[in-house]
Amino acid sequence: MLVLALVVGIAMSLAMMAFFVGLGQMIAHRSESIRSRLDALAPLPAPQAPAVKRSPVEKGRQPFVRQLRRLAIGQAFAASVTHELARANLPLTVSEYFLISIGSGGICFLLLLALSRQMLLALPGFAIGLMLPRLYVRRQQTKRLHAFQEQLPDILTLLVGSLRSGYGLTIAMDNVAKQMPPPAADEFSRVVREIGLGVSITQALSNLVQRVPSDDLDLVVTAIAIQHETGGNLALILETITATIRERVRLKGQLRVLTAQQSLQRYILTAMPFVLGVVIYLMNPRYMSALFTPGPTLALPIAAVVGIVIGYIVMGKLSQVQF
Repeated sequence: MLVLALVVGIAMSLAMMAFFVGLGQMIAHRSESIRSRLDALAPLPAPQAPAVKRSPVEKGRQPFVRQLRRLAIGQAFAASVTHELARANLPLTVSEYFLISIGSGGICFLLLLALSRQMLLALPGFAIGLMLPRLYVRRQQTKRLHAFQEQLPDILTLLVGSLRSGYGLTIAMDNVAKQMPPPAADEFSRVVREIGLGVSITQALSNLVQRVPSDDLDLVVTAIAIQHETGGNLALILETITATIRERVRLKGQLRVLTAQQSLQRYILTAMPFVLGVVIYLMNPRYMSALFTPGPTLALPIAAVVGIVIGYIVMGKLSQVQF
């Protein structure tokens, strides 16, 4: 019991430290300049930022945060994490994301340890907690991408109207940023700011495609890049692309309606074993607890969870239609 209490205390301390340090860093970086946010996507030689006075508390935690940042940036996947956060439009750095992931893993570990009183069952909770921030980022990316694709025909219509009125492409994109709701307003505002900082139009639009990985948007950006190099009537080109994209959006909407039943079945079949397990536990805790006692029977719930996860992934792949 003494060893278990010591392990729980250490784990709780590390989890709370990682969580609050990450939260503090997230709040501190709210005032970070736009230029530093663009360095990862469009690096340009920037002037030396003036020194910022920090409180004694911030100075005390800087060495710990610096070591974590060096460890994160030194990995090959740090750039990939940066792009993932940009696609989800989350104002987090790589070190902040890692700290939040570690804190989430520690909290899930402690919750399972408190409920099961078994270290073997609590260890998978740490892995699950590490995955929760990543799942949230992926969900934000998907939600943002779908919203942008729904707005893309209206964006192109507004661009064509501005170009036919005699405005330049930069002014047309600024009109989109002012008149369209998020996420289109946020993304095109960022494009206009990048151009204002000296980034070329082609590079700024390429950065937009990196943040919003849409095939339709890639087609639009490619057409603009070709027209920028060769010349031509950009309004007429975008008007033709708009008709094609509207038809694609209509077909995608029909496909989502046709696959809605399969998606609902996927969620129900995945949640049913867990709901049934909780109901049985509430009715007869002694009967259900025997399944989680150390021994050969412990392989049954582990295999069940693995099978449910595999089934969830397979059903998701079967309900997807690519065109």
